[in-house]
Amino acid sequence: MLLRVDGRLLHVSRRFGQQLLLAALGLAVWGAVARPSLLALLLSYVAVWVGWQLPVLRRVLEPLRLRQLVVLSVLLSAPALSWAYRARSRIAERENVVGLAARLVDLWRLDATPSIAPPLLSADRPQTFFVHAPDASSVHVQFGAKARPLAAEALGLGLFRVDYDPRRDGKPDPPEGVLRALILTEHGRVERDMQAVTPLVHPRWFCVSPSATWAATPSEETDELIIVGSGARVLRVPVGDGPVDCAFPDDDTVIVSHRFESALASFNVASGRRDRVLSLPGRLGRMAISPEGTRLVVARIDSQAELLVVSWPEFELAEHVPLSAAGDWLAFGADRNTLLVTTRADATIRQFQLSGEHYQQTRLQKLGRPAVTLGRARDGSRVWIATTDYRPDARPQLGNHFVQDQLLTLATSDLKVLERRLTARRSERQSKPGDVDRGGSPMGVAELRGGTLAVTFAGTDELWRIDPAAADIETLDLIDSELNAPHGLAELADGALVLSSPANGTLGVWRPGWRQPNVLRLAASSAALRLNDPTALERRAGERGFYESTRSGIACQSCHLHATADAASYNLGNHRAIPSLPVTGLLGTAPYLRDGSYPRIRDLDEVAQTLYRGYLRHQARRSQVLEAFVEALPRAQSVARSARDLAAERRGVQAFGKAHCTRCHAFPAFTNLGLLPMSALFPEQAALLPGVEMLDVPSLLSIGQTAPYLNDGRAPTLAAVIQEQNAANLHGDVRSLSNSERRDLLAFLGSL
Repeated sequence: MLLRVDGRLLHVSRRFGQQLLLAALGLAVWGAVARPSLLALLLSYVAVWVGWQLPVLRRVLEPLRLRQLVVLSVLLSAPALSWAYRARSRIAERENVVGLAARLVDLWRLDATPSIAPPLLSADRPQTFFVHAPDASSVHVQFGAKARPLAAEALGLGLFRVDYDPRRDGKPDPPEGVLRALILTEHGRVERDMQAVTPLVHPRWFCVSPSATWAATPSEETDELIIVGSGARVLRVPVGDGPVDCAFPDDDTVIVSHRFESALASFNVASGRRDRVLSLPGRLGRMAISPEGTRLVVARIDSQAELLVVSWPEFELAEHVPLSAAGDWLAFGADRNTLLVTTRADATIRQFQLSGEHYQQTRLQKLGRPAVTLGRARDGSRVWIATTDYRPDARPQLGNHFVQDQLLTLATSDLKVLERRLTARRSERQSKPGDVDRGGSPMGVAELRGGTLAVTFAGTDELWRIDPAAADIETLDLIDSELNAPHGLAELADGALVLSSPANGTLGVWRPGWRQPNVLRLAASSAALRLNDPTALERRAGERGFYESTRSGIACQSCHLHATADAASYNLGNHRAIPSLPVTGLLGTAPYLRDGSYPRIRDLDEVAQTLYRGYLRHQARRSQVLEAFVEALPRAQSVARSARDLAAERRGVQAFGKAHCTRCHAFPAFTNLGLLPMSALFPEQAALLPGVEMLDVPSLLSIGQTAPYLNDGRAPTLAAVIQEQNAANLHGDVRSLSNSERRDLLAFLGSL
């Protein structure tokens, strides 16, 4: 009996060893042919199995014991497994499973209720999160073990909303990396992993005092104003939440606009003390102060576009000037009578003239592409505008991702274009004809004493000094400095030139006659981050890469202006002009692009490396650090809390469910992370666009900030999405809703 059992065990173990050897031989053949596909692996195994049937091979292998078979299997499979590990990226790409593991994690995170979205928590701004807890009647969220629980607001259908403000509720715990959020309901508590980010200081564009004694720049991420004076003296002044811009009415006072406090605040330069605060309606953007310092104009950039005119020194709101599109860059002419405003949404510059005590629009100049930056001449007679193309006839440019960086000189009196200077050019560094390595992404423009024009180029890490009279260009290369992707610049009274590098958190100060700048670090150095905060170092490298120009002269920044949408339309390969999209709030929303063709953000680097011929400099792990930067960008905030209509939003949630919107835009991320055939939603469009087959199901979070809508931007408003562009009633059962329910649905969508 024992002999029979031992014999069976010996037979089973030998069969196991032989099957193991069979698999090892299949791996060995696969490694030998080196074809990175699972089909090649299957064929290799079949070939080995066929050979296994040969009697001669069986006579050799039959006498081998289990231990010998295992050792032989390891020796045969080791080289093939080593090759497969090296080729894992090619195998994953060939089998279309790139990013599958991360996507499955995201799907589980959203399906396991209670769930929370978005998964990113940034320590620099107020944010809103949504919790899906279908069995709960009350929800509290705790962002870290030591944070205090925040009550969530019930919206209906198991959806809850919680507002978080780091100034009020404390910084995330921990401030960087994986944060375990606690979701508390009457049924208990669960932990959900989120990503915490604490941005570093980001100095940007400067405002200059009347005598040029001071130059100042806000850092929206760290809620401070950086003031630079003679002798490279630097003052760091804590200000309100989300400082956007600054202006000096005199040498002793600086005024700061705030995005998240909707207020202007005046500060004493010497002491850094806040003197006065003026609350204003809506979210605030950039501003300009008149040459004599009596009028301050601020752009309101939320759903109600207008200019807010403030008198000084009274510091009172004097006038509302309506706009059809939100103002971006503002500048005065020679005096307070002429005001210029660029508007991104329609790519124009508008002139306003003071008539009595009120500003009236008098001229409009179409640019074709929006202003990237604007600089004012010292006497106010001209302005310089950087743009990625100039098409005043507004005809679409159908070159694939066409970008032509240039500077326009406009007269402030009549908005006529006096000069058009193409900046993108070639030098001896090019590797083949057609490379662009100079003048990419002009970002800061300032007229210096004597009429020289200074320009910073974020795409190619340069500073140009242009002498208009002699047509000479003096170029300073910053590529190996700590001033990569330079933005703002200003000239002080002592002749020093100050530059800012938001990505590095540095300022550069040039004294007359100096060959190299004095670098002032406002944030930790890269060496310090490598030791203490490697994730922040990755984001820094990724931010530089986001602004860096490729050899064809295009950068991520060219179309996604500071990670937002530039509101321009581009041919993305099908000779159709499609609007750009913001790249904020993308963490956990794979796949990417309108057709979901890229499973990870890092995979988009393939476009730059192939279609746009790569970059001039090598950057280690370029695609990974770019992904780290983009994934750390929080989504745009929707309507202000004070503007919410809770009753209408709750009715809108019910309408959202009634129209079956949750089938695709599932709570709490408002996406199921899936793909749908275009014909299943828009059959009439599918017939017109046979090359477009699949559509990504986008998240609806911040949808109110991302017009126009749908895969080709054909819907200018959310109302057009659910009504005019839903003829087949397949994109949500909107026909089942009454007119009042549709209005409530739109109110809810706008609040996300």
